[in-house]
Amino acid sequence: MVACAPWGAAGEFAASRHGALTRSQAAAHGISSRMIQRLLRDGVLSEPVPGVLVVVGSVPSWHQNVYVATLASRRAGAGGFRSAAALHRLDSHEPGPLDLLLPNRRNIDLPNLVQHYGPMGGEHSVDFTEVDGIRCTGVARTLCDLGSVESRELVKMAFESAWRNGYSLTWMRQTAERLHRPGQRGTGVLLRLLETAETQTTPTESALEVRVERALAGIPGVVRQFSIFDPTGRFVARTDFAIPDLKIAIEAHSRRFHFGDNREDDDAVREAKMQAQGWIVRYVTNAQARNPRSLGNSVRALVSARKTA
Repeated sequence: MVACAPWGAAGEFAASRHGALTRSQAAAHGISSRMIQRLLRDGVLSEPVPGVLVVVGSVPSWHQNVYVATLASRRAGAGGFRSAAALHRLDSHEPGPLDLLLPNRRNIDLPNLVQHYGPMGGEHSVDFTEVDGIRCTGVARTLCDLGSVESRELVKMAFESAWRNGYSLTWMRQTAERLHRPGQRGTGVLLRLLETAETQTTPTESALEVRVERALAGIPGVVRQFSIFDPTGRFVARTDFAIPDLKIAIEAHSRRFHFGDNREDDDAVREAKMQAQGWIVRYVTNAQARNPRSLGNSVRALVSARKTA
């Protein structure tokens, strides 16, 4: 009974940390090396990588895998790149890849682990944070790194969601400029996104809007988040995108925000008010946005028809 009491404290510690802890953390909770060996032998613990213990029966998860990887680095590493983007719940990034940022190569033998190397400490520890108890790169640093492993479109989706959630463009720029080196792809992608964003007043409001904006690239006169007023100055509606000179409104039409009788009635009333002011509304679904060339051509045809009307 006495031997079980310290394991109870260590077990509670591990339970609050994705079911994992290091041997040194176990020792700090009164678990000797001999007790650890017995717990391993009895199947209470497993040791997927030397020095890191996992409670058998804890729920296996992607979060647990990332946490084990950071512990295996002896706290030198942090979840980064796609893993950090998923931890921060940035758009278009779900748990999956196991990316670990390290100051130098380490011998960590874990399935599907991808090791990356870069500056990590000293005065720039501000680049790191904890999410769900897992050490990882902060949002700005994550966006700086992401462009080296992801397409510009996926980085833009992540960037727009960070901006939408209140992260500062100034902070992102300062981080990117500090980390940028000639030929560095990731920071270059972010700096170009910032240049465009700084000419706009607001972020997009969804990942669907990012896809729609991509399809509208090159069409003259398109602006995002445009407010429509009647001749007396009374507010009529705000559109996701608009070509004001032609009174064309383009709306990203997600089932999440426009599904249900009440929502559909509201959309109909709103559209009627816009039409009364001479506007035409073009709705875009997720399926249509996945084919940007077809969508772009469709909107160009609408522009052409509107000009000759």
